[in-house]
Amino acid sequence: MAQRSITADLLEALEPWLDAQMAKWLAQPEATRSPTLPVTVENKVNVREITKALGLAQSKEQHFFKKSELRSAINAAAERQGLLSIGSRVQMEAAEQAVVDRMDRIQRGAADLSRQLAEREALIERQRAEITALKEQLRLRSETGMTLRISPLSGVNEDDS
Repeated sequence: MAQRSITADLLEALEPWLDAQMAKWLAQPEATRSPTLPVTVENKVNVREITKALGLAQSKEQHFFKKSELRSAINAAAERQGLLSIGSRVQMEAAEQAVVDRMDRIQRGAADLSRQLAEREALIERQRAEITALKEQLRLRSETGMTLRISPLSGVNEDDS
């Protein structure tokens, strides 16, 4: 005789229990409803407590995560009661990693922008020094009528202007 699958056995125990929990939930006044399924502090459905409520060994807990039939039955009730579903941590971790990656990209971009800004500020300072020197030369020329030949300012690159 073929051995019955664990999924069928667990569904047989789970479905009536879920129906009873949903009936309790629906019996509550809509304005003050609170979940009747076991909940973690993170507002997720608590699979360990479900296995205890069903009188199952803790080793059976894994099936609620691995078997889609079991997981989807619990998740449907959990979502109806406003709880996070089984496996929501994986989804949340992926979203959190995406945020961390984006922040890293932004920080690298900010570092590049900071370096470029420092380079531009140094260029502006060199240009200001050159402008000051040229203004002084123009002042001397207008006062004396003579053009002075001077060497370029130290640190001023003529290609930058």
